Amino acid sequence: MDMIDTNMMVDNNPEKIINNSNKKFKINIKSWFKKFFTKKNIISLIVIFILLLGLTQVSVNFGYQMGMVDSFKKQNQLNFWLSQNILGFSNKKSESNWYVFWDVWSKLKNEYVEKEELNDEILIENAIRGVVASTGDQFSEFLTYKDYEELNGELAGSFEGIGAEISQRDGQVVIVAPLKNSPAAKAGLRPGDIIIEVDKTSTIDFSATEVVKLIRGKKGTKVNVTVYRESIADKKVFEIVRETISIPSCDVEFTNDNIAVLRIYNFYDNVLTEFAKALETIKQKNPKGIIVDLRNNPGGYLDAYLEMAGDFFNKDEVILIEDFNGNQQNITEVSNGDGFLKNKKMVVLINGGTASAAEILAGALRDNNKVKIIGEQSFGKGSVQELMPLRDNNFLKLTVAYWLTPKGINISKKGITPDIEVLIPEDMIDATGAYEGIDLVKDIQLKKAVDELNKIIK
Repeated sequence: MDMIDTNMMVDNNPEKIINNSNKKFKINIKSWFKKFFTKKNIISLIVIFILLLGLTQVSVNFGYQMGMVDSFKKQNQLNFWLSQNILGFSNKKSESNWYVFWDVWSKLKNEYVEKEELNDEILIENAIRGVVASTGDQFSEFLTYKDYEELNGELAGSFEGIGAEISQRDGQVVIVAPLKNSPAAKAGLRPGDIIIEVDKTSTIDFSATEVVKLIRGKKGTKVNVTVYRESIADKKVFEIVRETISIPSCDVEFTNDNIAVLRIYNFYDNVLTEFAKALETIKQKNPKGIIVDLRNNPGGYLDAYLEMAGDFFNKDEVILIEDFNGNQQNITEVSNGDGFLKNKKMVVLINGGTASAAEILAGALRDNNKVKIIGEQSFGKGSVQELMPLRDNNFLKLTVAYWLTPKGINISKKGITPDIEVLIPEDMIDATGAYEGIDLVKDIQLKKAVDELNKIIK
């Protein structure tokens, strides 16, 4: 017990403990330093340091490579998820091409000699246009907001340009129809003319929208449109002065023996108002027969046709079938009107500029009312486009269905064959057509329509 107490007292002297420890530590450090840092040990230490430095570099590189592999794996996993859940690729080849697309994008952005000049927005926009164009459907296209505004202006019935409806057919941009009293009509452009140049810029591989951009411009300015005309197997150049185009949609005139010539020029915004006025005039005049002139009518709004059909067909008659090609159930549209014109003696005029809703009206009149069709083969646009809004005020104009006549006839790419074909001679075309008033000498198609209608009346 006393021993313990004595030791405790000694151990509790901190100053003594520290002094003793420092002495021992100093002695041990000096002794260890002399023994360890010999010439041989210093050389060994240097070798070990170099080896450790090398291993560190290898570890860093390995970690970086593993990180890259991990990043690549994650990118592949993302691409795989996109391809399976969003893009819906049907086979491995398509999935592989998706990776190739991003490889190309990466190389353009990193290795192209003028990469600083690349514009991401333009690259993406052209890639989108390419995807839509690859469907091979000339009526489906990607639209920027500017494209959309131009399309809306035309359908609204007023814009600045030459006044011609154009479209794509068999990979070429063609004139569907020059509009009434337009610079295009006055210059002599015709349905079926193939546009090959605008102001010496080749339009090969251009979409219809891209050609429209070249042709449109401020009123008073000139544009040179070069077309290839199959009837003369040669090209022609037209210098046209742009104007503000106000597009009429419908009017009616009467022959000397009281036959109504009901001209429907298009199915744009104004057509319902102008059609209603024309019907009032017909009611007042009470003609003995009606010629429905659909020549050079490029179509327009489906809803406008559906509304107008109520005056041509009895209530609940089929006026249109929308065929979605198995993607959804077909839609059958029926008349909701009283059929004011249903029992009138009637014939229809068509030509190569008759397209879309105008073709459906002509087909429905033949299917339901047994009306004779006179003129030339129609254009053959029997498809329905839906305007789908996208991000950032862009739009997709996409073909979603085919228009079928009430008897289920698909006119897409084929058009409507007239019951009585009347071809206008080459030297008379510029002086005839739906927009030149009633001239039964120059307009031999209209003359034939009058003759046939008189036969029906008798």
